[in-house]
Amino acid sequence: MLIIVTIVLAAFNFPSVHGQATQNEDSWTTLMPMPTARGGLGVAVVYGRIYAIGGMSGNLPVDNNEMYDPVTNEWTIEAPMPTARSGCAIAVYNNEIYVIGGTVGNGYVGNNEVYDPVTNTWTTKASMPTPRSDLSANLIDGKIYLIGGKEYSSASPYYLQSDVNEVYDPATNTWTTKAPMPTAVYGYASTVISGKIYIIGGSESPGTVFVNSNQVYDPQNDTWSLAANLPSVATYGAAAATQGLMAPSRLYFIGGYFLDSFSGNVQVYDPDNNSWSTGAAMLTPRAYMGVTEINDVLYAIGGFDGKNWLNTLEQYNPVGYGTVPPELQITSPENKTYSNVTLAFDVNRGTEWMGYSLDNHANITISGETTLLGLSQGSHSIVVYANDSLGNMGSSDTIFFSINLIPPKIMIILPQNQTYGSTDIQLTFTVNENATFAYSLDGQAKVTIIGNVTLPALSNGSHSISIYATDEVGNSASETVYFNIAPFPVITVVAIVAIIIIALSGGYLFLKRQKSGDTQE
Repeated sequence: MLIIVTIVLAAFNFPSVHGQATQNEDSWTTLMPMPTARGGLGVAVVYGRIYAIGGMSGNLPVDNNEMYDPVTNEWTIEAPMPTARSGCAIAVYNNEIYVIGGTVGNGYVGNNEVYDPVTNTWTTKASMPTPRSDLSANLIDGKIYLIGGKEYSSASPYYLQSDVNEVYDPATNTWTTKAPMPTAVYGYASTVISGKIYIIGGSESPGTVFVNSNQVYDPQNDTWSLAANLPSVATYGAAAATQGLMAPSRLYFIGGYFLDSFSGNVQVYDPDNNSWSTGAAMLTPRAYMGVTEINDVLYAIGGFDGKNWLNTLEQYNPVGYGTVPPELQITSPENKTYSNVTLAFDVNRGTEWMGYSLDNHANITISGETTLLGLSQGSHSIVVYANDSLGNMGSSDTIFFSINLIPPKIMIILPQNQTYGSTDIQLTFTVNENATFAYSLDGQAKVTIIGNVTLPALSNGSHSISIYATDEVGNSASETVYFNIAPFPVITVVAIVAIIIIALSGGYLFLKRQKSGDTQE
């Protein structure tokens, strides 16, 4: 039986969580107990609600599916899982819950059953290739990783620890195999931080060998590494990670047991400096419970205290809870040049106040995206600030940008303000910066061009040509010239020349005849 953890990132406007506003950091409180006492269950979060699925109650696996609403502090009963089992792995993909593997009676299964909270229905998907139990599921980049756990052995005690690393793709309903875990374990605790899977503690067969290893898997390059060992050895503990939303980003290893002693220890791992510290102990020492996180608040559900299966639900506000300022990121403007600017930004949670400082001037209060008006020509800087209800002030990085209000300068070289004898006119112009161009002939629709062009077969008479240029930040300019088309009258000249030739020929013949007559006389 394994404690399964699912980490869910908080939404921008998250609901209030029961009791958290009145709690201090690094403290526990007791909430409404789960309807069915059990351990070895899986827990997952969808739409801000916690689903506790499967597990062991008494000596039998159960199919229970119970939902907890942190806002109302109430439980409801949902559609049971098709296959009753404990020690299963659980993950959320596209707001559906995947429950994979586990123990059914004395056997291990690879069952892959999917729960849709919206329709309150279950479907069956492709089974895990290696039937296993007491393992964890972690979702990274749309893939579900199932690592280690117990698998069947033909020799007593008929199970052994597994190093198998199998990956399920929900989009294609297919499985692949990745690099095996260096030290095979089951009953470990696992979670994800910064895109890496942490496998912490656990047991080796025959169940009396406990490990404190901290094995780290990087799916990006399919490699394993080791991080600082768990200070206090434990198996069947649970892990969850805070996201830096309301508390510093840390990994929490909670509870578990060692040599028949059940623990309430909270061990805190800082991935930035690869070190462990201690948090306030859980109110009810136990193992085999489920732990999950909502908005950096942790929930420990069910479990076993050495004597009884539990329905206990306890909430933990982590170390540094309520001390983390909001995170802001400016999405507009960027380090560019603009003619007008819209200020847009992202903030990772709800705020009491937001504002910005332009060019180190006094803050201006805003409620969201806004247009920056009246910006002068030249360079500028901007910072956005936000304050939460607990008084934590966050700020964005400083963004530097420029304003260009000067339109392009256009010089039309051809045509000029004169009369042309040709009906084909070369349009030649220059612009002093990168821009897009168009022209309009005689007030007609604009024609987009990329440079100089020829205007063919223009009619006789007066014309105008306008050049339009728009620079890279949207400043526009235009320039117009007027000219005439008057082709030289070639046909008329030819006719006149013909008449002159005819006249000259006639005169020549007349003179020749006259001379001939004079000779005969």
